[in-house]
Amino acid sequence: MKRRRVEATTELDLIPVLSLVVHLVPMLLLAVRFVTVAEHPVDRAPVEATDAPSREKLDTQENERVIVRITASGFSVRGVGDGEELIACAAACAPEHYDYRALGDAMVVAKGLHPQVQQVIVAPDPGIPYAVIVGVMDVTRSRRTGTREESLFPQPVLVTGVGESRP
Repeated sequence: MKRRRVEATTELDLIPVLSLVVHLVPMLLLAVRFVTVAEHPVDRAPVEATDAPSREKLDTQENERVIVRITASGFSVRGVGDGEELIACAAACAPEHYDYRALGDAMVVAKGLHPQVQQVIVAPDPGIPYAVIVGVMDVTRSRRTGTREESLFPQPVLVTGVGESRP
């Protein structure tokens, strides 16, 4: 008896894979819309003349602000006394050469002078590395001494474009 050889031809069944893709892709696209990270509404009601603060109130607010400006040569801190305190870099102002310890000392002094203020304004010059900005925000939020953590300015506000000229 002669046996015939039957060649096995196996085909890959792609129907389950295509079915999964057809059902999974729309679900993922819908899920992307519902996962939003830190969405902040920018629209605000316009300020009317009756809502505008008086000149005395603006002067009081200006004296109560703590501002940290990050420049290519170090930090400039306003709100720690009369004028500005300059904190120069230890070397050529690479991210690791900024004097965060002196900035932390200045923040403690500023908190002593302005105990009710919760915000500090962080204003980096253009071209400042992101690591420096994050380091400044960390230093201004709190200060750790030993096992105790002291809250300073828990709400830092980042202001960009301070040193840029407008056309």
